Amino acid sequence: MSEQNSSQGWIIGLAVVIVLAIGAYFFLSSPPEPETPEPAVSEPEPEPEPEPEVDLEPEPEMADTSEPEPAPEPERELPPLNDSDKAVSQDLLSLAPEGALGRWLVSDEVIRKWVAAVNAASSGQMMAKNRPYKSPKGSLAVEETGATGMVLSEENYQRYDTPVRLLASMDNDAALALYRFWYPRLAEAFAELGMQDRTFHDQVLKAIDVALDAPKAEQPIQLVRPSVYFKFADPNMEKLPGVHKLMIRMGPDNAARVKEKLEALKAELEQYQPPQ
Repeated sequence: MSEQNSSQGWIIGLAVVIVLAIGAYFFLSSPPEPETPEPAVSEPEPEPEPEPEVDLEPEPEMADTSEPEPAPEPERELPPLNDSDKAVSQDLLSLAPEGALGRWLVSDEVIRKWVAAVNAASSGQMMAKNRPYKSPKGSLAVEETGATGMVLSEENYQRYDTPVRLLASMDNDAALALYRFWYPRLAEAFAELGMQDRTFHDQVLKAIDVALDAPKAEQPIQLVRPSVYFKFADPNMEKLPGVHKLMIRMGPDNAARVKEKLEALKAELEQYQPPQ
């Protein structure tokens, strides 16, 4: 399993890609303008009898102590692709509390790297170089079952608990607006790949479908180690695309949570019509 060094980072990346693929509403929304109530229409009252004029000292004017209403926030401008790293990095970091994503994400060529990662995932592959996330520490957890037998340890599944929980807790409605905001730059970066017969939005949906199509594996999962890296003992399982292997390595419970979230996100994304 040569992908083991990047797989946990990939699921963190998957969480962020999906959120980037569907937005953060609070970045784009501005306070609505208050509605002006229609004046009430009433019958005219009879004019009162004039009173005799009385000379009175004018009352002193009272200072206005009320606070002025805050001005509406200016509309956010979309930065050029080559100058987008700082803005998009701040957006990504805001998607988790207390900057939890900071230790996972790279800060250079952010949009281009995410676009490349999504494009690779749409065909089931996991990028080995120029990834938009950092590789995590740790190694695959394995249990020995005999003299030569090895199985994937359930402790390995726990390595994915945090990123899966992060993905599951993300607000779907909060996601779509950020996707709409950044989509022109995502499309621009995708156009640089030279695939004119498809769109970045197509690739996002395909990447989700690939993950949803990952098969369930019977437990325990038998492993072999013919060289440096572990491999699945089942040759059919070993031939699976990298994304499917990742879904198996995170364990059946985590995989089910990821699929549940992706199905909900896909339903939202299918309603979006990106600009041509």
